[in-house]
Amino acid sequence: MKLRMEKTLKFWVECSYEDKKHENANHARVELIAEILRDYERSGHAMRYLNTKGQIAWKASPRMLSILADLEREAEDDLADWP
Repeated sequence: MKLRMEKTLKFWVECSYEDKKHENANHARVELIAEILRDYERSGHAMRYLNTKGQIAWKASPRMLSILADLEREAEDDLADWP
């Protein structure tokens, strides 16, 4: 089963996968990624949509993009304050 994701979401799902793969060694990679996507969807960080080919795919929700933008601004502010 191929799980289609936009770049931003794929990056964060891969990060979560790396964190969880050691805890769930008996799960197949695709199963664990599907579980992570479900968790992201439940928490409002991911949403399903139909891509241009009419296939189900996932993308970062507007809420997640807003959170990431806020974190980026904070990091830039912290760097600007660095001597």
